[in-house]
Amino acid sequence: MKRILSILIVVALGALALSACGHVDPEPVTPIDISDLINPDGQALRGLTIDSQAMKQTMKYNVWLPPKFDANTAYPILYLLHGAGDDQNAWLDKGNAMQIAAKYVKMGGKPMIIVMPDAQMTFYVGAFEKYFQEELMPAVEAKYKFSGKRAVAGLSMGGYGTLYHALKYPAKFTYAYAMSPAVDVNSFKAMIDAQSDKKIFPPFTIEVGTEDTTVNNADAETVANYMKEKGLTCEWIARSGIHYWNFWQECLPKALKKAGETF
Repeated sequence: MKRILSILIVVALGALALSACGHVDPEPVTPIDISDLINPDGQALRGLTIDSQAMKQTMKYNVWLPPKFDANTAYPILYLLHGAGDDQNAWLDKGNAMQIAAKYVKMGGKPMIIVMPDAQMTFYVGAFEKYFQEELMPAVEAKYKFSGKRAVAGLSMGGYGTLYHALKYPAKFTYAYAMSPAVDVNSFKAMIDAQSDKKIFPPFTIEVGTEDTTVNNADAETVANYMKEKGLTCEWIARSGIHYWNFWQECLPKALKKAGETF
């Protein structure tokens, strides 16, 4: 019994000696951000509405808020435009915009708010132009803490809208990214010529699929070349692809990166 007690005392003294000589603190535990669990891809706010005087009807739009959105932080805004036959849900449901944008932010990209309006079949002109410029944009930018910087991007009919609004209201946008755009060569040339100070225009990217037969790539390239001839910054990208969502899903990360660099 005395021998067992002696062994226990030796072991206890040894443990005390080790503790005194080299106490090791446990590794710090990084607290879990609950927002990463609840909204890992940010928040999609669907079915938001504005009673538009210009359109004489209630207009719908969607908003994407980035991961870790903070209402007290000022954010830039990207207006992301859909194509003909679609609506404000297209980029979320078919374009995977939420997941693509969240990945961009998580990889170190600039957090931004993305606004996706329903333009019906307006080509973003006429009464919609007034609604977009004078009702939707002011309403959204008053609703959230806005940094003062905005960009525009879109596909097909939305590519037309992207070029139209960035060429007609160049001082309002920091970047314009048109994917597979429909174009009006003469109208777009006239908008460029109407601005005496060409430095007022934002940088542009026009990206098309070489197998796309839905829109006229030759006209789009004519517009891109005219921009460059007049001193505008315009990146022209022609790569393999057709007029479909897998092509535009590959465009979107580049549009986010380009816009983010100007924010």
